[in-house]
Amino acid sequence: MTAKPKLIALNLALVVALGLIAWQGHARWVEAQAERYTNLNVPIRHIIPPRALPEAKPEAVQAAKYADVATKNLFSKDRNPTVIIEAPKAELPKVMPPLPVVYGVWTLSSGTKAIMAEKSGAASKTVRAGDAIGDFKILAMDSSKIAFEWDGKTIERNIDDLVDHSGATAAAAGSAAPAPPPPAGPAPPPTAAALGADNGTADAPTKACKPGEQSPLGTVVDGYRKTGVMTPFGVMNCNWVLNK
Repeated sequence: MTAKPKLIALNLALVVALGLIAWQGHARWVEAQAERYTNLNVPIRHIIPPRALPEAKPEAVQAAKYADVATKNLFSKDRNPTVIIEAPKAELPKVMPPLPVVYGVWTLSSGTKAIMAEKSGAASKTVRAGDAIGDFKILAMDSSKIAFEWDGKTIERNIDDLVDHSGATAAAAGSAAPAPPPPAGPAPPPTAAALGADNGTADAPTKACKPGEQSPLGTVVDGYRKTGVMTPFGVMNCNWVLNK
């Protein structure tokens, strides 16, 4: 019996609470509707925009204003608008070296050969047409003239102008010295043992002179004639040439 009045009182409290909630909701709805109608019925105010002024025309492009772009390029610091034209370098004419010197020339069936050196005092060698000596190439050669090629040019000289006379001068200077004592007796004629090893070709067979062999130039041994160039220091380019 005691719990029933309490339950009734609780139910009444809930009903009252629900009534208050419904009343508050209705009041909020009425306010919202009134505000909505008020905003919808507000007249629109027309605003006239200001008159647009014409824009100023851009200045004409002037190349002088962009000079720094060329002179101060961040990506190429060495860029320079000043063009430097270098004058062409004058090439000095090439100086021809001295012509080779000649110590002897002979003509065989295979052609003409000569004993030549690049310069006086240099080592000599036997050459023919087509060979090179120093900076020169021998184009043609006979018993009186030699044609050289140098730097694309042809130089022709007489053999007499190319003969090395330094040996003859030295020999003349030494003629004032006391004469050497006469030999003890005539040397025996050389034999085939004086001929050295072969140093020629099949067309022009030659043999080398052996060291210490003292027979004079022009000596003929076993069909070979001794050739060379007599100098104050002895016979140079000594060879035994087939005597024809």
